[in-house]
Amino acid sequence: MKPKMKQQIVQTGIIHRPLPIETEHALETIAKKKQVLSSRTLLSSEKQVSLDFTHQGAGDFVISDQGEIKLTSPVVMPHWPAGAPDDGDYTNFGNVLISAPLQNEDWNSFNRVRIQVFPDFPGVTNPYLMISFKNDGTVKVPDIYGREGVHGVNLINHEWNDVIFEIEGLPRDKMTEISFSYYLNGPERLTAGTMELFISEIKLEQISEPEISKGWIPQDNSLIYSHNGYTKDMPKIAFCANKLEANSFTIHEKETNKVVFTGKGYQNTTETGNFIILDFSDLQTVGEYYLKFAEMQSELFQIGTSEVIWESSIWKSLNFIFCERCGCPIFGKHTTCHADIIAEHNGKQLSFNGGWHDAGDVSQQLIQTAEVTMALYEMAASLSEKDEMLRMRLLEEGEWGLDFILKTRFGDGFRATSAGMTRWTDGLVGGMDDAIARVHNQAYENFYCAGIEAYIGSQIQDNATMQNHLLRIAEEDLLFAIAELEKHGTGQKPIFWEHTYQTSESLYYATASWAASMVYQLTNKEIYAEKAAEWLDLMLEAQEKTGIKDSETSELYKGFFYRDKTHNVIQHFNHQAREHLYLMALEVALETQPGHAEKQTWLQAVEMYGDYLKKVTRFTKPYPLIPAGLYKKDEYLDEASFHLQHLLIDERAIEEYQLQFEQGIKINDEIALRKFPIWFSFRGNNAILLSAGKAASIAGKILQDKALLNIAEGQLQWVIGMNPFGQSMMHGEGYRYAQQYSVLNGEITGEIPVGMETFRNEDEPYWPEFNNATYKEVWVGNAGKWMSIVADLNKITGKS
Repeated sequence: MKPKMKQQIVQTGIIHRPLPIETEHALETIAKKKQVLSSRTLLSSEKQVSLDFTHQGAGDFVISDQGEIKLTSPVVMPHWPAGAPDDGDYTNFGNVLISAPLQNEDWNSFNRVRIQVFPDFPGVTNPYLMISFKNDGTVKVPDIYGREGVHGVNLINHEWNDVIFEIEGLPRDKMTEISFSYYLNGPERLTAGTMELFISEIKLEQISEPEISKGWIPQDNSLIYSHNGYTKDMPKIAFCANKLEANSFTIHEKETNKVVFTGKGYQNTTETGNFIILDFSDLQTVGEYYLKFAEMQSELFQIGTSEVIWESSIWKSLNFIFCERCGCPIFGKHTTCHADIIAEHNGKQLSFNGGWHDAGDVSQQLIQTAEVTMALYEMAASLSEKDEMLRMRLLEEGEWGLDFILKTRFGDGFRATSAGMTRWTDGLVGGMDDAIARVHNQAYENFYCAGIEAYIGSQIQDNATMQNHLLRIAEEDLLFAIAELEKHGTGQKPIFWEHTYQTSESLYYATASWAASMVYQLTNKEIYAEKAAEWLDLMLEAQEKTGIKDSETSELYKGFFYRDKTHNVIQHFNHQAREHLYLMALEVALETQPGHAEKQTWLQAVEMYGDYLKKVTRFTKPYPLIPAGLYKKDEYLDEASFHLQHLLIDERAIEEYQLQFEQGIKINDEIALRKFPIWFSFRGNNAILLSAGKAASIAGKILQDKALLNIAEGQLQWVIGMNPFGQSMMHGEGYRYAQQYSVLNGEITGEIPVGMETFRNEDEPYWPEFNNATYKEVWVGNAGKWMSIVADLNKITGKS
């Protein structure tokens, strides 16, 4: 780890204050250096240009004689905005908005917008400005889900902000409206007085070398590589668009600039395009390097063990998780929050704050916190003795999450499970801004929490009281879950907004089997081993064992899972993702019941799944991305399943499903492979690929298969820069990272968004500079999945 970061960690009290925001390698810093070729002023305080703004919603606005816009509002309103739920579930206090019509203007000769804006928001940690556009041309903006054409910006309070963002990917041939707004996010304890926002200039610019925002082919003169580096005994490649001669390239050692490796680039045509590949897998000497090819030079990257390669990303992920703490004062982010989010059951109440906020909207989900908690303990267990400081800090953060798991458990099968906030609250119980947390006795939540409690109990060695308590409640929760399963079967569902809503029957049995094995591991009670095997057999009834035949190559695809044993609908993930639970169930069954009669069947299931991953990853080469998988042509006809998988859709989704299916790679007349999911309103694939990466790392561990471990690590590499845009999606890690949708807490070092999306019904990566939910919203669960993969890599390759 670099000395500068070591110093920053110490200065935060070992991540007890947020790490600083690094801007040197930020995309916004790079953008300010681009050459402006021409411009057009829409509004200026020096030379007023007529934009006929009108006001909507809360607050008020005026335009001065000099043309400066001023928006004002109170911090909160005495009522919810029109159309909000009566109980304030998942709503803020409205927004302050102004909009101006544009006269069907063609903006295609411009590719960037520049705005000068000054927020004077007393006590607000993160002033947030939303900028929206409408286009009535060939492609309509916004889209039917309201995601396109909306850009959110984190501002620095009490100073002029030079806001610039590229619009190269925005359909803009017939622009009809521009608008500005900010949310009323509630009374964080430091807020006071009146909020004011000033806009003094709006300008269109034409710049040289705009960023690409769509497609598989990288920008000209751009090297694609893993920004963090490469595990020393794994394959190592960089690549670029095939627009140059495939000549030799060199790898240079950082300190001396000495050439340590020379290779010859070669052309390679894949399903994603034509590239020049630079392979330096033979370089296995630990160190820090840069690569030169033609006129291009990479930034520095490392070669070493996984512990070395990914160490800084773990510290930064930990920082992100810490900054998302709910109910805990985070210096520079918020004071103690959400004490008036109340869960009620059987005449008792609890304050549903603690754990970590789910995302940029500061809502709360028990299962998300529980998964992150387990990942922190996994990560801590994977570290060597030299990493004692990091290990202890991971355990401390894990204990914060564990406390929330315990706190939200009523002890009779009922748990407080989630709350939709998207606002700060005043912390005073009984006010109109309170929220009611959802409370359920759900078999699935109890299965999952039982397994997590058992795992954490197995990791605690220095607190016998806590260990014994976890053993006891893990067994209790397993029994609660079994009782509910026997009453309702696997069809028992939480409400729409719960993060477990999309769970299929096969994934249900995977979770139940894993939980039973984990509890068996602690109790040695054979009944739990029997239950684990029984549910595992039911899970495996949903695995494809015969194989789907490719009509052209005769290749067989098997090992993946369906939603249930009918094999009518293939298991997909398009937002929430828990594919790794299938492999977790198999792994712990093999560990706890090595003499079971079905051992070879279980092992064969792992082998088939691993073989499936190896076959489908060829479709995204040279990128390391695991494709979304196989889809049936008629899956949308299974209405019940379709509406469980896809949230906030209407009848148009049926037509869109068919259009997206046709964009996939045809395997046969009924099956297509999609690189990205078929999805609608909820888009972004980081959770999906990290979950699949975790499944690959588990399979790699079981089979001692380096190819699968390489696939697992490849998902980290995709996130950290080995994608068509050469951008790291972890803020502050790697290079060319950009602002994300983190509305209430602002930018956080280590944040990871929901992930890359596709444009409309296409099947290629789309990553506009526009910040909006869901694709660019920061998501704490992704940090947990990130750690969980690194933990597996450390166990196998970290000490080699």
